[in-house]
Amino acid sequence: MILATYFDGRTSRAQPVRLAVEAGEAVLFEPEGTVLRRAPLSTLRVSERVKHAPRLITFEDGAFCEINDPAEQTSLNVLLHRTGYREGWVVVAQNSWKLALGSLLATVVVLALGYRYGLPWGARVVANMVPQHAEAQLGRGTLKAMDERWLRPSKLPAAQQDRIRARFAALHRPPQATHTYHIVFRDADIGANAFALPGGDIVMTDALVKLVGEGDGLTGVLAHEAGHVEYRHGLRQVIQSSAIGATAALLFGDVSTILSGVPAALLTLRYSRDYERDADRYAALLLQENGLSVGAFADVLRALEDTHGGTRKADATDAAKKPEPASDDDASAFFSSHPLTRERIDTLRRFDRTHGGSGSDSGDAD
Repeated sequence: MILATYFDGRTSRAQPVRLAVEAGEAVLFEPEGTVLRRAPLSTLRVSERVKHAPRLITFEDGAFCEINDPAEQTSLNVLLHRTGYREGWVVVAQNSWKLALGSLLATVVVLALGYRYGLPWGARVVANMVPQHAEAQLGRGTLKAMDERWLRPSKLPAAQQDRIRARFAALHRPPQATHTYHIVFRDADIGANAFALPGGDIVMTDALVKLVGEGDGLTGVLAHEAGHVEYRHGLRQVIQSSAIGATAALLFGDVSTILSGVPAALLTLRYSRDYERDADRYAALLLQENGLSVGAFADVLRALEDTHGGTRKADATDAAKKPEPASDDDASAFFSSHPLTRERIDTLRRFDRTHGGSGSDSGDAD
């Protein structure tokens, strides 16, 4: 017999009993041996087996037996097994450290694969469903928020800004290019930098223009950002970040922070190496199609790397860094948001040689 505590479901009175199984029925005996009650096994509910938790056997009328002692619980398991009772696989897994560890590892693998492959795929699908006018509205709203918090009006001469815009606007674009670009210049404490916003706005800092001039190299930087726009990399990154934020919000609350953080997310996002390769190839093809020097674009990247002293070696990205106090090294801020790899520069130079590049023309301007 199994020692248990009986509650009638109507009062809080606890009564010690002994539990036994006779002829397909559960029988409760009082301490002196009198039968307290009996019930068919098929009418009882048995709680799941959980370590350090009492087992409950509940009757149809709400009365129940509570078994706390681990030894008595073990006896109950043996008794239940003899009656043909079988626990579900979830209960078995919960009480097996091997299965629990396996489940944990499987969960980690699924989450990692989902983050690495599923999330980018889903973001691409969703981004392609977003109308361009909605994408442009997101970009304009983000630029407005950045202007209010981090960016300042450009100090470059209006004529110089117009020359850069006109040079880029004159490029012959591929037929599949569908976005309209708006190049905006800003002064900011992020040094030499350029970044694209969803919808077609390309932000370029005064420091970048002063550092690399107005030639083919700067046009290559703009073409690179245009590649991010055409492939909707910025929008896809926002969707991915929002999906992660939404998941965290569902788990921990405060959904309002998802939308309010979009401008900061766009300013600090870091593109993947694949995104950078795509944008570099887009820029190289656009420059080559228009008879401009791909090598000059590579020279600009190399010049920025040399200016920075090569102290930052990281994965290729293309987004702006959250403003910090300005330093004497303009390229430092560029590498904070555009970490370069030797692979990118070498790939651009190989493209230039393979396609009969006309050599470098960084076209520095005063």
